[in-house]
Amino acid sequence: MDFDTCYGKDAYIRNEIKKNSPDPKRSGIAAVGSVGMDTNWTGNKLAQANLYGYGRLVWGNSLSSDAIAGEWVNLTFDLPRDEAAKIKEILTTSRGVYEDYTCPLAVGFMCKPTVHYGVDIDGYEYDKWGTYHYADRNGVGRERTVANGTGYTRQYSDDRFREYEDLSSCPDELLLFFHHVPYTHILRSGKTVIQHIYDTHFAGVEKVEQYESVWESLEPFLDEECFSNVRDRLKRQKENAINWRDQINTYFYRKSGIPDAHGRKIYE
Repeated sequence: MDFDTCYGKDAYIRNEIKKNSPDPKRSGIAAVGSVGMDTNWTGNKLAQANLYGYGRLVWGNSLSSDAIAGEWVNLTFDLPRDEAAKIKEILTTSRGVYEDYTCPLAVGFMCKPTVHYGVDIDGYEYDKWGTYHYADRNGVGRERTVANGTGYTRQYSDDRFREYEDLSSCPDELLLFFHHVPYTHILRSGKTVIQHIYDTHFAGVEKVEQYESVWESLEPFLDEECFSNVRDRLKRQKENAINWRDQINTYFYRKSGIPDAHGRKIYE
């Protein structure tokens, strides 16, 4: 909603939806829901926040994720302020943590075909839908520029096109979606791409372990069903995060031949 298309003043997606609708009074958004047959509707109790957030954005699309998460926590749990803040922190950081232990720098879709769950680094790499990470012995990333690739960058406004087309201005968080770069390419953080891959995948697992610890501390404040539900989901998430970390780090270590600067365990 906050993406600036640069097609004019205040040309954010939240404004462009109505502006470009054939019938502005009936403009809106659609989403794939997460409701199933579980007692709590969404399987993971905390995933209810996504459904709530969708509804809130329909009626107020300028709301921030932080505000929506805070509303949902306060409506769902009767908790002291400090304990409620712990749950909100999990909600507002979880997307970034998932990215940390899965696909770095917008590299692509490295999950199991069809089910879209679990790690499979080359799962979609050679099928009819196209190639995503293009990793070889020298580098990684899909070249989508006009100058050297598919020309996908030209679909954006002139300002966004110039930003994404130029390697020096392309945001690091989108780097490997738009550019193929050497493993030794230096990011704005000062790290190389390969070291970023190693560091984020180790950090992603560590953050999930922190989530587990935080959730355990909330047991005295929660009913048993809710506490057990999220505890079990976090245990499953940690197992998944470890699997992603080990497979992806090993894959890129074998491709690049460059070891982790911190000497952590990477399977050969």
